[in-house]
Amino acid sequence: MLKDKIAIITGASRGIGRATALAFARADAKVVLASRTEQDLETAANLIRTDGGEALVLPTDVTRAKAVETLVNRTLEAYGQIDILVNNAGTGSFEMVADSDPEVWTQVVASNLKSTYLCSRYVLPPMLARQSGQIINVLSIAAKVAFKASSAYCAAKAGALAFTKVLAEEVRGENIRVTAVSPGSVDTPFWAEMEGHPDLTLMLKPEHVAETILFVATQPAGMVTDEIVVTPPLGIL
Repeated sequence: MLKDKIAIITGASRGIGRATALAFARADAKVVLASRTEQDLETAANLIRTDGGEALVLPTDVTRAKAVETLVNRTLEAYGQIDILVNNAGTGSFEMVADSDPEVWTQVVASNLKSTYLCSRYVLPPMLARQSGQIINVLSIAAKVAFKASSAYCAAKAGALAFTKVLAEEVRGENIRVTAVSPGSVDTPFWAEMEGHPDLTLMLKPEHVAETILFVATQPAGMVTDEIVVTPPLGIL
């Protein structure tokens, strides 16, 4: 389904990012795996290669402009094009506003919002030059629903949704599709530091979101999905 397509996936070392990389590789895409943890990226890449897929590991701090520029340039050097960007990187924190650490708050916003901007910014010139491309931003139901002790995460995802909508309007006439994928609760390491989190067994699995992203990436060229929301069967947990 994605034969000869080159896809950059951020936050690819675990969770939704890893599941998406595996799903794309099974669909015959060549995947570029980006995150800060090289060892975990290599583990994901080895899974892909064992199944006969092709994966390029490029450790990247996607909150830094120069690092993202290098990620894009090295991808172009290796493959000559970028067809799909999946902006999946992001972290969370669970602090009430009155007790929050300003530095942690800023880091959460950078990892979820600034990274989405930077990666989109640097893949756009080659996509515009080819008049072809797709950007899929993995957001969260938290872009629209307020959760206590999650101000940084909710603010960042809401900002990323607004950014996604602006970007979509800017490139509609350039044959570049932009989509927001907003899942509800997903059973990933995201919840590890949260006390009293919802029941993990009731959540979506990373593979559910990955299949949704693959669905968006393989839609016919004559259509675009602006936003898609996917939740566990019981809704917001």
